[in-house]
Amino acid sequence: MRTAQLIPALAALTIFSAQAADWLYLTVPGDTLSGIGQMYLKNPKDWPKIQATNGVRIPKHLPANSRFKIPVDLLKVTPAAVNVVAVKGNARFKLADGPFQKLVSGATLTGGETVLTGPGASVSYQFADNTRLTQQASSKLSFGRLASYGKTGMVSTEISLDSGRLEASAAKQLSPAGGFKVRTPIAVAGLRGTGFRLNISEDGKTLRNEVTEGAVAVSAQGQEVQVDAGFGTFAELGKPPVPPTSLLAKPDLSALPDKINRLPVSLAWPENPAAQAWRIQLSDEASFQTLLRDEIVTRASVEWTSELPDGDYFLRVRGVDPLGLEGFNADHAFSLNARPLPPMPQKPALGERIGQHEIELAWHAAEGAQGYLLQLAPTPEFSHGVIERRLMVKSPTIAAAGAATTLESTRETLNSGEWHWRIASLDKQGQTRAFSPHRAFRVQPTPAIPLLLTETDKPLVTTQPEVKLQWQASSEAVAYQVQIAADPEFAKKEVDQRTAETHLTTTSKAPGDWHWRVAALGLDDDSQGFSKAASWRYQPLPTQPEMPRYSVDLDSVSVVWSGSAPAYRLELSRNQAFTEVIARPVVRVPEARLIKPAAGTYWLRVIALNADNQESPPSASVQIEVQTTFRPWWLLPFLIFAP
Repeated sequence: MRTAQLIPALAALTIFSAQAADWLYLTVPGDTLSGIGQMYLKNPKDWPKIQATNGVRIPKHLPANSRFKIPVDLLKVTPAAVNVVAVKGNARFKLADGPFQKLVSGATLTGGETVLTGPGASVSYQFADNTRLTQQASSKLSFGRLASYGKTGMVSTEISLDSGRLEASAAKQLSPAGGFKVRTPIAVAGLRGTGFRLNISEDGKTLRNEVTEGAVAVSAQGQEVQVDAGFGTFAELGKPPVPPTSLLAKPDLSALPDKINRLPVSLAWPENPAAQAWRIQLSDEASFQTLLRDEIVTRASVEWTSELPDGDYFLRVRGVDPLGLEGFNADHAFSLNARPLPPMPQKPALGERIGQHEIELAWHAAEGAQGYLLQLAPTPEFSHGVIERRLMVKSPTIAAAGAATTLESTRETLNSGEWHWRIASLDKQGQTRAFSPHRAFRVQPTPAIPLLLTETDKPLVTTQPEVKLQWQASSEAVAYQVQIAADPEFAKKEVDQRTAETHLTTTSKAPGDWHWRVAALGLDDDSQGFSKAASWRYQPLPTQPEMPRYSVDLDSVSVVWSGSAPAYRLELSRNQAFTEVIARPVVRVPEARLIKPAAGTYWLRVIALNADNQESPPSASVQIEVQTTFRPWWLLPFLIFAP
C-alpha cells in the first residue's frame, strides 16, 4: 500500500541533452575496425557489427576524420571508482550486508556502499569523470552504479540521497551513455555539466534544488518546469514542482577584513531584506572540500570563539529566501593570527570601587605569552593620559588541558577618579597582540572624618543667635553633611544640611545648648562617619529695662521698674555719666529701697542681669533731687535695706 502511494509522487530532474543510442567515434589515420574493436568493445570480435552499422566496405582502410556510430551496448564497461578526498567529523560507511565502519580520507568506493555523516561532519568525493561532490552533515548517501565506458570518457553514475544535503560541481557528461543521476525519495536528478545543490527537508517531504550553472528540467506529477542557472525550485511529496524563482544574489563581503588578530572572530555583512537567513560555511581549503563550520544564522553576522585555531580560512556565505532556497555563494579568504590570546582580566572587577590609591591589577596568564603590555587611562578611548607598562614573564605559560591558569599581577599608585585598563600579550618577537576588552574601575578612598575648628569639651557661649561653624577640609571629600540638634544624641535634628564649603553659618532657634557634628562625603556619599560633637550655648543678653520710677520719703528712696530678668543691679551716681557711683545693690525683683543719700542731685538707672551675670544695656537714667532732713543719729543704721 505504501509503495503504491509513493510511486506517483516521484519526480524527475534532468539536464537538457540530446539522447542517442550510439556513441560517435572520430577516426584517426591508421585506424581499422578490428583495432577499434580491440580498444573499445567489450567483445573485440564484434567489430563486424560496427562495419554493418556504418556500411564500411574495407574494414582495414578507414578514412581519417570520419565519424562512426558504435552502439553503446557493444562498448566496454569497467568499474568507475569514487575517491574519498576529505572526511571531517564522524562519517561511517557499510556495504550492503556489512556493519558500519569508519570512513577515512583516501578510501575508494566501487558501488553498493552507504555513507552516513553525523552532525557537523562532511565528506568530499571525486568521481571518475572529475565530478566533485560534498556530502554534508546529517546525511545518508548510497552509491549505486559506478561505470566507465572504456576509453570513451563516458561515465555513468547513479547515487541515492536518502536524507540531508549535498553540493556538487558535475563535470560535463559525454553522450550518449554518460550521465550523473541522484535519486531521492521525491525526485530523480539527472545532471550534465551542472553546478547544483540538493536538500531534503528533515521530514523527508520536500526536495529543494538550486542551479548555479547549466539548465535543469524538473518534472513531478506529470508536470515539468525548466530551471535555468540562477534559479531554484522545490518539489513536495505528491505535488508538482513550483515555478522556478530567482536565487538571491551573493552577499557583499568586500568590507570583511583579510587579517584578524583577535578572538572571537566577528564578521558582519550588509543585510538583505529578501533573505530570512544565511548559510555560513567555513573551510581551510579554497575548494571547500572540508567544512569546518556549516550552519544557518538568522542575522547577517557570525561569531566564532577561541575554538578556532590560528591559520588561513575561507568563508562562504549565501542568503536563504523565504522558500528555503539558497542563493549564490560569496567567498572571502582571511587569516587568523590571534595567538597568544589576550590575558583575561581578573581584578579590579568591572565597575569596582577601590578605597585606596595603591591598587592591584591581576589577570589570568595567556598561554604562550612572553610578556604583557598593560595600559591604564582616564577614558575608555585610551587617547590621552595613558600609563603604559611592559611586563615580562620568566617562563611562558603552557596550560595543560583542564588545568587552572596562573594569576599574574602588578601594582600601581593612581590618583582618585575613574580609570580604564586593558592588557595584551607579547609574542616571541615581543610584538603586541590584541588587547583584552577594557575594564573600568574607580579609585575613590573614603574621606577622613573632619576636624572641627572649635573645642569639643566645653560649649562656646554666645549672646548672638548667628553662629559660624567651621572645620578642616578632608582629603577626597566632595561635600560635607552638617547636623545640628538640641539634644546631644541628635535624636531630633534641627539642621541636616549638605554643603561643599568647610563652614556653615546658622541661626540659633532658641536660647540654650546646641550640638553639632560634621561628616565628610565622597563621590557616592560614602563616609567614615561623623566627627565628635561640639556645642555652643546661645544665651542672649537680658532685655534693657525701662526707666525706673522712684519716690523719696523721710529715710529712703523707693524704686520700681518692670521686667522678668533673674536679677537687677541698681546704680546711684553723683553724675549723669555714672563715673561716681555711690551705690550698686543687686536685687532679685524689679523694686528696691535705697538709703536716702545726703542732700543733692543724683542719677539712678537699672541694669538687668541673666544667670551668668551678663548685663543688659542700662535703662534710661532718672534724676533724683534729695533735700536735707533732720533725724536722730541712732536711727540711721536701720534705714538701709533692700527687699
